[in-house]
Amino acid sequence: MKIYAETPRFRTRQVLGDLALVGWIFLWVRIGLRVKELVDRLGAPGRTIEDAGSSFAETLESAAREVADVPVVGDALQTPLEAAADAGRMLQEAGTSQQDVVHTLALWLGTLLALIPILFALYHWVPRRVRWVREASAAHRLRVDANDMQLFALRAIATRPLHELRRATEDPAAAFAAGDYEALAAIELNELGLKAS
Repeated sequence: MKIYAETPRFRTRQVLGDLALVGWIFLWVRIGLRVKELVDRLGAPGRTIEDAGSSFAETLESAAREVADVPVVGDALQTPLEAAADAGRMLQEAGTSQQDVVHTLALWLGTLLALIPILFALYHWVPRRVRWVREASAAHRLRVDANDMQLFALRAIATRPLHELRRATEDPAAAFAAGDYEALAAIELNELGLKAS
């Protein structure tokens, strides 16, 4: 299987393209992580609310335990303090919930921001590379196994512009009819990044 072309210019273009794709992916992963980190910082007020609610609830629960021992009014004072402590626990839960929402938002926003341009690049680059690998591998096997340049010459005549055919040989039709396939086949193989011999 051919992964890269045999001709230096074509191979350099492929390697640079692959490196650019890897660089593109790395760049967008870094951007996605940075966005996630920045959005995660929006959870700081939630942590403050959670800590304040927890501290408030603990203080009131401690006060409720202390007042319970006071004769006559202990029970009457304990109930409102426990209710206020419950409000502190609700505040603590609201802070936790806010942090969870911000963290989920940060995760999805960072992921989507990275994934969309990465998938866009892969959508355009991978099929082209896979198509080239298939074509070049098949051409390489035909060239090596069958050593039949007629197919490549015929393909060149069918697909390449006339000025390219004329550059390869003065009379492409006569050369093909005479069985002189080398120059015409070289055009097609060169288009795939393969050497004629």
